[in-house]
Amino acid sequence: MTEYISDRRLRRQAPKYYLIGIAWPVYVFFLPFIWSVSKVFCVFYLLFAGVYLYNEMAQLMHECWHKYTPNINNNFFYTIYSYLLVTDPQMYRLVHGYHHSKVNSWDDTEFHPLGRINNAFLRRAYNFVEIVVGFIFILGILMWVLPRHERYKDKYRKLGNIISIGVWILIYGSLGLASAIVFDLTVSQIVVPYLINLWLCSFAIHHDQLIEHGGLIAAGDIHRRNLATRNLKHDTVMQKIVLFLAHNDPREHVLHHTMVKENSRPFPGTIPMPENAVYISLGDYGRILRDMITKG
Repeated sequence: MTEYISDRRLRRQAPKYYLIGIAWPVYVFFLPFIWSVSKVFCVFYLLFAGVYLYNEMAQLMHECWHKYTPNINNNFFYTIYSYLLVTDPQMYRLVHGYHHSKVNSWDDTEFHPLGRINNAFLRRAYNFVEIVVGFIFILGILMWVLPRHERYKDKYRKLGNIISIGVWILIYGSLGLASAIVFDLTVSQIVVPYLINLWLCSFAIHHDQLIEHGGLIAAGDIHRRNLATRNLKHDTVMQKIVLFLAHNDPREHVLHHTMVKENSRPFPGTIPMPENAVYISLGDYGRILRDMITKG
């Protein structure tokens, strides 16, 4: 069996888990101050620090779920990053394995928590809100669905959800309070940039996912559905910027489904792509979003 990515290269990923875990709270601490000083500069700070770090946290949490990095405590970092991302750790634990087995189908609870919505108007409205609001919209739906879903309800713990909300308040309340005290800021100067940050990061991370799977319902067995996963081209400036902010997640995402045991994302170009891999441009992606809204 061909070894594409050595154990040594995987182990070299370990420092990121510590550095990003420190960098994100530092970013959040300074965000209200930068917002209060310059709204224009804060836009760049939100995008090239906030979105960049948030996307990396999401990728690292995902890689902890798969236990890709052998020399870290994956369960510990998975839990920490879940809270920093403002998610309940149990939700992703429950649904992500099913995402792999039911990828690109209506049965994929991670992407389609309500399954197929038969009413065309409601399906288009749902898609519109998902596109605009992003990741937090899907998380909200999952929080409602999982305790009632036949597959998950026996494993879902309401107490876990209550604890998660408390941890979110503790983390971001403490950082906001510290920022207010140090920089002498008002409540609105804390709350407004935090809410903008939450929406922007939610929007960005979900569009990374939608590039790969949005509006994509494929027929056939697991092999065919895996191969239908989309990959973003990297031949224009805008596509390279998107891939930079997404840490190359959509660049060769099909490999994550066809070769799930390999941690391919941090090492683009290392593993050969399938001959019939699907590549799209940002223009193609825009048409996919249009069809999600107009056709459902």
